[in-house]
Amino acid sequence: MLKIRLRRMGAIRQPHYRIVVADARAPRDGAFIDMLGHYNPLTDPATIQVDVTKYEDWKKKGAQPTNAVASLVKLYKRAQAKSESATATAASTQTRTASGKRSARATAAAPVAEAAAEDTTVEDAAAATEEAAPSEETAAATEDVTATEETPAAAEETEETPS
Repeated sequence: MLKIRLRRMGAIRQPHYRIVVADARAPRDGAFIDMLGHYNPLTDPATIQVDVTKYEDWKKKGAQPTNAVASLVKLYKRAQAKSESATATAASTQTRTASGKRSARATAAAPVAEAAAEDTTVEDAAAATEEAAPSEETAAATEDVTATEETPAAAEETEETPS
């Protein structure tokens, strides 16, 4: 009978494990048939790496996983599904910070929507300023008129004060 189990590796008080397929009669750290992954409980969080296709193939062939391996594979699959769903999701999500406050996380679609909104607001603002304020040509013409009007007045003031 074949078992999918953990094989202890590493030094004293520094264990890490390989997930292997071995004969049930073989010792824990003895001969094995195939290596499916590894598990390091010392890292924070624990490192789990499993070749799920090999795992499923060996289960189909009749290999029985131990409780520890079954739970590790379950954790690994859950973590993979969570990371895939996080990258595939286009809606914004709410999370809690360490202080317990809620904050919204923007996704890849949000910057595109914000950019489109900015473009429309810039166009709307430009149209509003054209309606409210005269164009540059009109403004330049009014400046020329006011400049010519002020020049004679300034000349009269200089003529009246010749003392």
